[in-house]
Amino acid sequence: MRRGGYVERRLEHCLTAREHAAAMELVRRVRAGVPARLWRALLFGSKARGQARPDSDLDVLLIFRDLPWDREPHAGIAEDLADAVAADTGVPVTAWSVSLPDLERGRRTPMLVDSLDDGIPLWPVDALPVRVEYTPEDAYFCTGQLLERVHEGSAEVAAAWGQGEYEEAARRARDDLVRMCTAALLLDGVTRPRRGDAVRAFAARHGYPAGLAAVMRWAAASYGAHGKDGDGPVPPPPGGVRAAARAVEAVRRRVAARRGELRAWLGDIPPW
Repeated sequence: MRRGGYVERRLEHCLTAREHAAAMELVRRVRAGVPARLWRALLFGSKARGQARPDSDLDVLLIFRDLPWDREPHAGIAEDLADAVAADTGVPVTAWSVSLPDLERGRRTPMLVDSLDDGIPLWPVDALPVRVEYTPEDAYFCTGQLLERVHEGSAEVAAAWGQGEYEEAARRARDDLVRMCTAALLLDGVTRPRRGDAVRAFAARHGYPAGLAAVMRWAAASYGAHGKDGDGPVPPPPGGVRAAARAVEAVRRRVAARRGELRAWLGDIPPW
């Protein structure tokens, strides 16, 4: 049996003919319009998992052979092409651009690992699925990035609060709390939870920091009924933004300590 036939049948269960045509039109435009060599295009996300809602986007992962470190201008071109395809076809299409070096051990993000795990090849149609595992080296790298982002966040929370932008301060504190819960889960080898689910998964594994259960529940609940609305209004945290900041710091200390233990266990690795 041709591999392509098997893949096409899988896609038939995930996409309508119109959606499939839109995805392939994006691939065609990317190959013609992005000045980097495309290696694979895969369907990922809720449609690939068979969990799409009526308003779900069609998510296409583009893997190029090589890209600049910041992925630009190539990722921006691909996103513009996806917007153009969406406008022309009426199918909401999004594009995410990565490169083959991003698949190397020590550089894999949890979202990339999970997207590849979901991924169904779109192009080449007879390509094998791409699978990679999430390793301790990857966890060390990604948690370092999250810690750096949260370090920047403390200044942003203070600045927003000082300017009277209280909802923005609460949003950034909420997002940093999610980042730290995500980092703690990554050190446990858990990659899948996102947003509010990450907070709940952290609490299920490690419990709530002392005296901060209410603010942790607030962070988990602030993403709306479906748990995916990161842009909606953020209510004030119980105990105020200072309580949210204390929760961020409590989880951050745990992550930093666990990451130090992982560094010692891994031995001679780059000091990301």
